[in-house]
Amino acid sequence: MKRNILLTILVLLTTLPTKAQSQCIVTHYDEFSGMAQWYVTQIVQDHQGMMWFATWNGLNRYDGYEFQCFKSRPGDGIDIPSDRIQDMILADDGNLLCQIEGRVFLFDVKWCRYQTLEREKELSLIKYFDNKHQQEVANYEAPYLHTDQFGVEWKICNDGQLLTRQSKSGNWLPYKPNIALGQKVKYSTTDSEGNVWLISSYGAYRLIFKKKAYQMLPQEKSAQIRCFYVDSYQRYWITSKDDATIRLYAHDNTLLGYLGKDGRLHHNYTSFGSPIYCMLQDSKGVFWLGSKPDGLFRLTEQKDGSFGIEHFRHNETPSSLSFDHVFFMKEDPRGRLWIGTFDGGLNCLEHPHEKALHFTHKDNGLKVPQDACLRIRHIHITKDGKMLVATTTGLLVTDVSAADVKAIRWTHHTKDAQRCSSLSNNATMFVAEDNRQRLYICTESGGVNQILSEDILSQNLEFRHFDTSTGMPSDVALSAFVERDNLYIVSNNQIICLTAETLDNKLHARYDSYLWNDHLRFSDATSVLLPDGRRIFGLQNGAFVIAPSSMKKSSFAPPIALTGISIQNSPIDYAVNALDTLTLSPSERNITITFAALDYSDGGDIHYAFRLRGGSEQWNNIGTNHSATFLDLRPDTYVLEVRSTNSEGVWSDNVRQLVIIVKPTFWETAWAKVLYTLLVAMTIWGILRTRRHIRKLKRQQNELHEAYLTLLNTKENTHPTTTTEEKQPAIKPEDEAFMKRAMTFIEQHLGDADINIGDMAEATATSRSGLNRKMKSLLGVTPLDFIREARIRKACQMLKNGASVNDVAYTCGFSDPKYFGKCFKTEMGMTPTEYKVENSAT
Repeated sequence: MKRNILLTILVLLTTLPTKAQSQCIVTHYDEFSGMAQWYVTQIVQDHQGMMWFATWNGLNRYDGYEFQCFKSRPGDGIDIPSDRIQDMILADDGNLLCQIEGRVFLFDVKWCRYQTLEREKELSLIKYFDNKHQQEVANYEAPYLHTDQFGVEWKICNDGQLLTRQSKSGNWLPYKPNIALGQKVKYSTTDSEGNVWLISSYGAYRLIFKKKAYQMLPQEKSAQIRCFYVDSYQRYWITSKDDATIRLYAHDNTLLGYLGKDGRLHHNYTSFGSPIYCMLQDSKGVFWLGSKPDGLFRLTEQKDGSFGIEHFRHNETPSSLSFDHVFFMKEDPRGRLWIGTFDGGLNCLEHPHEKALHFTHKDNGLKVPQDACLRIRHIHITKDGKMLVATTTGLLVTDVSAADVKAIRWTHHTKDAQRCSSLSNNATMFVAEDNRQRLYICTESGGVNQILSEDILSQNLEFRHFDTSTGMPSDVALSAFVERDNLYIVSNNQIICLTAETLDNKLHARYDSYLWNDHLRFSDATSVLLPDGRRIFGLQNGAFVIAPSSMKKSSFAPPIALTGISIQNSPIDYAVNALDTLTLSPSERNITITFAALDYSDGGDIHYAFRLRGGSEQWNNIGTNHSATFLDLRPDTYVLEVRSTNSEGVWSDNVRQLVIIVKPTFWETAWAKVLYTLLVAMTIWGILRTRRHIRKLKRQQNELHEAYLTLLNTKENTHPTTTTEEKQPAIKPEDEAFMKRAMTFIEQHLGDADINIGDMAEATATSRSGLNRKMKSLLGVTPLDFIREARIRKACQMLKNGASVNDVAYTCGFSDPKYFGKCFKTEMGMTPTEYKVENSAT
């Protein structure tokens, strides 16, 4: 009798829970949490969503991340007796009314400063606070009753005891929270999300009421779950790795027992002895269990509910199992059993119900790629007989409708560095098929790959990639399942719902993450749908069940508050939440803005994104960081937009805007641009005018130069055609007098080989340097150059008149005819003789 009672209790304890229980999560705040003082007298939430704590060391504002203390400071014009705030209420206008040492002051929550009140109004408020205090003293021992959003009632007692009941007709039961409440706790406020805030002798408490969408599966020991299987009798099997157990449950979630090595179901905790990684019931009703490292088991159910067990392992026989690490099994339409091993490749049982099993594999006829796909993780067979095998070295694809397995040809698909539409990662984990027969390949670290090719037997399959580059929360995809036409991907620590649509010929992918905030760690076990309509998932330390309808998220959109601004690394200004426009002076170009989504329901995993319109239209996802820094802002008007998720990871329509006006320096204004334009225009005009003036001077110099050279030749010519005065440009009288003296000297000494500048300077009544400058400015050449040109001109004239080269040389002031020939050729481009021949008078 006693034994039967114990068995009944054990069965009840190991029955799957069907209803989730409400939870109360307690958080304690004191000076170690960042508060200015642990003695809290009141807590209030303002209209903006901020939480305010009245303490004996000023007002503390809490945004879900950190506390900021606001107190009266010397010189602020407000005569406040002390920083001990005795009580606080929220005024109708959203500001705070604080009772301090028998007086009442208004605290402006927008600009974070105190203001005095009219005396009549202050006296009225003093009376109000006195009455409020008397009522609190009278009701001090009374517990606070709270009904959460799930209809569960909670009783919070003054001594810190917490009680709960599921309905008004139920009994109050003690509840042990994660943190025990202190003595003398008192209710203070309930925030907009239904969280309860308490004050106590030491600090404050926040109570969050939750009901998990899932229920953990009771089990004796913490162990990694490897496999779930629902058989044809609507029973479901659960296998674990660490303790090598196999549990069998009835369709009503009652534990039928633990399968032992003897083939019997044991009501007490029993290990099977071999960790089972996969399971299959074939079309004949026979069960197959794959173990790592103990090979394959064939189970035949007996009439008494026990199972006959046969064990098959690798041995020296060529037809034995290729390797003892069995990872997955699948039956094809012909009743053949395909067995994937981890290091031995693929095996095929063509006749799985014979007494002696013959395994066909790579060593005895199966034409799979040799030594390329030895580690198999998953096998999927489509309705039309196409088989896809996920391995650690790529994807195998074939058609298994052929009768002869040795004639089957395989296609091996891997990552191709030269083809962007190839497989994204060789380490494939799982193959999933949705309701529209679309195939998806889960990879170890490359996200999910959708097969786009219509013919999956093609030599080069085309894939579409879903990964972190397209917005997927994680690149790890352990397995997948289809629910309500959506593909759900099981990742390391979350379940991701992938919804892909093609709009305007563009792919739009949406990803929703579930359970990522609960710190779960999933195993490779493939989720299955239980007979009661719930899903079961495997973890590294157990399993849980969840109703598909419960996989939904909160629609709460937390308001975003600006919590601090630092300009040019100046001290942070915390009174900024009321700002809608921020104007920066010309010297202020660097700014850091902190913000917070005011979600107090465990907001540590809230994600943020921002964009600066006017600078970039693209959203920048910054994860859980809640600040943005902008450097070297150019003069312009910008609009900073910030958005966030709520505490459950749902992106909210809660965009907070701040207009930022950056004023320019004078040199960046329109007037400066006009000035720059004028300066450039004047510079260009000056350059052009100077160039024109230089051209004019050059032209005048050339004309004067030519005129005086002509003058010398004219005096040698006995029949001039024109007068000198007609050809000579007008110059200043003093310059003309100078040139007359110079020309007279040159005429007299042109044939003198010993002519020198000193004599010419003396003749023109100038210094040597003055002579050079004057000749250069008037004619553009030095005196010696002018004399040389005059001699060459005279030489040309004499050669034309038939004079000999020697006579010309000596007459023109050259002491050596050879030197004359060289100078003449340099100037005229030909020898004197050639010139004479070409230009001699006929």
